Amino acid sequence: MTSQNRVSCSLCLLLVMAAFQAFSGPGVKDTLVERLFGEGQYRMVSVRIAGELKKQNSSSGNDLRLYYYNKLSMTHFRLNNFDSAMICARQALKLSSASKDSTLISDTWKMMSYSFNRLGQLDSAIYFTNKLMNYSKRAGNDHQYRNALVSLGTILMQNQRPAEALKNFREANRINKKMSDTASFVYDYFNIGLVHLKLKQYDSCLYYMKEALGILRNRTVPQMLLMTYGTMADCYLATGKKAERMKYLLLAMDVAKQTGSSQFLAMGYCNLIEGCLNERDFSGAVKYGFAADSLLKREPFPVQQMKLDSMMYVAFSRLSKPAEALARYMSFMKMKNQVISENQSARLNRLMVEYNVKEKNLRIENQESDIRSKKKQLQLLGLLLVITVFFIVRLTSQNIKLRKFRESLYRKEKYLDKQIAEMMMYKFPSLTVNTTPPGNATVQPDPGKTDESMPQDPLQQEDLYVRLLEVIENQKLYLDTEMNLKTLINLLGTNKTYLYQAISQNSSENFRGLINRCRINEAKRIIEESVARSSVFDGASLYSATGFSSSVSFFRAFKQFTGLTPREYATQTRKELRKPNLKMVELDEFDDDDG
Repeated sequence: MTSQNRVSCSLCLLLVMAAFQAFSGPGVKDTLVERLFGEGQYRMVSVRIAGELKKQNSSSGNDLRLYYYNKLSMTHFRLNNFDSAMICARQALKLSSASKDSTLISDTWKMMSYSFNRLGQLDSAIYFTNKLMNYSKRAGNDHQYRNALVSLGTILMQNQRPAEALKNFREANRINKKMSDTASFVYDYFNIGLVHLKLKQYDSCLYYMKEALGILRNRTVPQMLLMTYGTMADCYLATGKKAERMKYLLLAMDVAKQTGSSQFLAMGYCNLIEGCLNERDFSGAVKYGFAADSLLKREPFPVQQMKLDSMMYVAFSRLSKPAEALARYMSFMKMKNQVISENQSARLNRLMVEYNVKEKNLRIENQESDIRSKKKQLQLLGLLLVITVFFIVRLTSQNIKLRKFRESLYRKEKYLDKQIAEMMMYKFPSLTVNTTPPGNATVQPDPGKTDESMPQDPLQQEDLYVRLLEVIENQKLYLDTEMNLKTLINLLGTNKTYLYQAISQNSSENFRGLINRCRINEAKRIIEESVARSSVFDGASLYSATGFSSSVSFFRAFKQFTGLTPREYATQTRKELRKPNLKMVELDEFDDDDG
């Protein structure tokens, strides 16, 4: 089949494409008819509908009869009985005047458009395509809008305006993807590929035809398979690949014979005529031409007849048969005037203007929607930016406050250490701490004092408390993780009761708090020495060096006594050592309001 043959057949594809969607919308339907139609049993559908229409009379539901005539029109169309399809469509058009079902009415317009288009009456096809287009605009019906686009694309192809037709077919494919109508993709690929053939873009044509063929291998749609094979044969003919062209041409004619389609067989013969003309076999061209003529008389196809007449005119002219050539020329011109008229072109131009206006409006709406979406995104981004800046400022402020608070805690700790040392010297002037390493100085148990002879007056309790501090500090007993109260009682020659009394009367801490205070003071000393030597501060092993049995108890006690972690204490010590003149703060800096 040639590219011009494919032009007139594209409407057939349009109707095939809409076959499964055409009657899904009405509120009335026949389940059996729908099932048979979906299975491709069109003759059985025709028999079923004919029987149902005979049972009905004028009192039967108008919408149901309208549904049946629309369905019957589509069925005849699928069977290539285009005159019968038109008769049923006209009957449906009469019934539609009394219907309020917009979907059934638009289906009727669609069948009128398809039938007129297929019969070559493009003026009328444009009229109903325009009605279908207007309906789809008002109702926002994507299915009918797609049908109108394909019908309009077919009319544009027949009017030799392939670039505009391609635009319509691509838009129809976009809508199919939007609706996820995968069953219609094969028709989209065929129509788009057909336009590329008309535009002599052969690689693109073959690409889309192979895409369609890939879908058709899993589906039984003989007409589509035939036309796809034929279009691929045309494409290979245009590119000079005779072997591939003959392969697909024979495949197409084989399918046409199987389906018994006279029109499709006529297209196959027209392809053979074109091949004969290219090889200058004019007698063979005439032979195939007569065969195509007989087939087209059975099933008229105006556009195909035009193509046949033009090729027969060339063949007869080359064979020096002027009378036959003139007859073919006159037949061609008569058919051309019927198919393409000035009135039709004017209507088509008006319809295209309306379509272009709608397309521009849609583009403007899309652009405005994009602008609104981008504005919202920018507003959201600005809000997120403000929130981010707010949190950064707040975190920075919190960090500054925390840093100042840590510095305050550190200075308070150092101040309190000094105050405690001075207070101890003032309160207990007899307290002496031996600086000799603990390994060289030990305090032996005092045998001169026993539990019975231990006096209970405050001075004696103070003396016991002083000796307790001297024992702890001089021997650094607090560094021993196994140190317990019994050890100290033995060293001091006292008992548990007297020792507790001495601690409670002379200190605000209990025994365990006193030991932990000594351990934490040792930890601070180790940290300060490490920082002063600029050595690496090892916080992990610090707890064992200060007499704690676990790191958890060490960190808890350190935080309790200083308000800082060991690492924070080291950091503050390092900062203080870097100051040029380290001065101890005055007492009034740390009044109760400072927290």
